[in-house]
Amino acid sequence: MHTKTIWQWALIGALFGFLVLHPWVMLTAKLMFQSKDQSEIFFGGAFLSESRKAFSMEMLPWSLSYALISALAGAFLGRNRQVTEQLRISEHRFRDLSITDDLTQLYNSRHFYHQLDEEIERTNRYKHPLSLLMLDLDNFKKYNDAFGHIAGDEVLAKAGEILRDSLRKTDSAYRYGGEEFAVLLPETRGEEALHFAERIRQAFERQKFIIPEEQSASVTASIGVAQYEIGDEIEILIKRADKNMYVAKNEGKNRIHFS
Repeated sequence: MHTKTIWQWALIGALFGFLVLHPWVMLTAKLMFQSKDQSEIFFGGAFLSESRKAFSMEMLPWSLSYALISALAGAFLGRNRQVTEQLRISEHRFRDLSITDDLTQLYNSRHFYHQLDEEIERTNRYKHPLSLLMLDLDNFKKYNDAFGHIAGDEVLAKAGEILRDSLRKTDSAYRYGGEEFAVLLPETRGEEALHFAERIRQAFERQKFIIPEEQSASVTASIGVAQYEIGDEIEILIKRADKNMYVAKNEGKNRIHFS
């Protein structure tokens, strides 16, 4: 959104003072002190006469004075609007920082619980489906130990990018903790969530990471899928998705499990 500068607000104020305020003050004075009949001003030709007089050389100092006063008022108003807008932007940025994980640029676990609570409430009210994915990077600790924390951080950052690129407008992804992630899929049944999870799994499988000595390595993901059932508590839904994720890991990793 384009925001006017203080100078633009001052110019608007000056034009208002010169073109509107000064003529209006002159007409008001004419009405109050020189005429008892309003029709004499508005229907007797005095209206146009006074308006033209306001822009005459004789009244130029007064016109400029009103323009200056209005310009100062416009600048003051513009400055207040700028300060208000800057405060709004700062509050918005602070809120984003408080709910976002710096490394992955995904929402953090605190916001996950807040959002999941809202989605469950909405699901119970409108009886729409809701699915949850719990995702864990396979052998990440070994990768981290072998190639260092910087290489591990690159993997986590890329994981955040893969998840963000996979989301639809209604979906949201979170760094749940360490190398574990969560994805909320509103309006999505479990069977549909399976297809979504498979796209994510394939994206991780295709991703290659450059490691020392110009070698490449991949980090796969195991994903658990759970669909919300009416009456489920938050902990029950998370526990079911988490359990399915560990089943996928125990069955060989780089796969999806849904029950």
